[in-house]
Amino acid sequence: MPLGGAGNAAVLAKLQAVLRKPGNEKCAECFVPDPEWASTNIGVFLCIHCCGVHRRLGVHISQIKSIRLDDKSWTSDMVENLDSVGNTAANEHWARHVPLAYKRPRPDERPDSVLREQWIRAKYERKEFLTESHPAYLCGSRSGLLYKKGKGRNEWKARWFVMNQKEGSLSYFKSRSSSKRHSSELTGCTGIQFKLWDKPLGVITLRQANACFAHDVTGHPNSLQVIAPDGPGADGRTRNIFVYSEAGRDIVEWLVAIRHARLCLLKVTAGDMLTRDFTKAGYLDKTGPTVSNGWRKRWFVLDGRRLRYYGSPLDPFELNDVDIGTTAGGYAVHDGITDARRSAPHHGITLVTPDRSFYLNSNSAHEHQSWLSALRKVVECPVDAMSRTV
Repeated sequence: MPLGGAGNAAVLAKLQAVLRKPGNEKCAECFVPDPEWASTNIGVFLCIHCCGVHRRLGVHISQIKSIRLDDKSWTSDMVENLDSVGNTAANEHWARHVPLAYKRPRPDERPDSVLREQWIRAKYERKEFLTESHPAYLCGSRSGLLYKKGKGRNEWKARWFVMNQKEGSLSYFKSRSSSKRHSSELTGCTGIQFKLWDKPLGVITLRQANACFAHDVTGHPNSLQVIAPDGPGADGRTRNIFVYSEAGRDIVEWLVAIRHARLCLLKVTAGDMLTRDFTKAGYLDKTGPTVSNGWRKRWFVLDGRRLRYYGSPLDPFELNDVDIGTTAGGYAVHDGITDARRSAPHHGITLVTPDRSFYLNSNSAHEHQSWLSALRKVVECPVDAMSRTV
């Protein structure tokens, strides 16, 4: 029963003391600081966004309380459970066998992230990480239906995707089967071999590919952007492939399967080297190399040391890219437009390279400072500390 008066004050004081214990000062799921919610039966402290997912699990799995708003209904038993478990011990139990390839939510994860939702469901609902099991997404092969962005503005086409770790490839087909036999032969987790009967419409080399969630640009919560060289001899040119699934669990498992395949192919030991999120992306205005060129709106993506720009966020190919070096190599980033002959917008940025200068402009003071900081960080960072990307 909830306590009242002095008894309840003592419970709340103990709760605050438990919250200050090492490990509890950050959300148990995404590690954002200063959590204000708790799962009283699991024994963890949570941020507001992760607590929303816990609520959706149901009270039979997770029972949520606010540290600030529910002060009159806290009981000594609830606080004792949080004290005896806590974030560190809970994660040692529920996340004891998380595969290296599994991507975990970060403090800057978007509130409605499919990764946040599926990470929490995998931990407590499906209990995937309690034992050293070998789920299907770690078997080296995966196939399934995904919707791929077509040429039209809102065109998405159902395609059959097949990942083959042995061949180091991710292929997609018009359909699951057709009259023309394809030469690939896969072995699934059951040991049963099956053959593909389509000629692939496209093949992505996993060793050189990157994949990241793409909700912000596609509008689909369960979507991925896969970026890879545009075939052999692409000379640095890359291609974007946007896909989405009707199920959140499916798209997360596709990402983990790609990461696991790259783990095996590249033989790396750090999970953050398997795929990477873009450093920054957004619209900037850009003018050409001559003074007479006007300003045009472009979609920019900063991916490691590479700055690409596109006509729009869903374009398959970049218009151009800049491989950014360091200050020692003649690269620099200036606040403002350094060429006095050009119009000077309010939020201008000049990116200097040995070959030419790029003149950019953002639409707000906040974005201006964000891009300025991100670009300066690249030129000030040694090349070996921020490896050149796909």
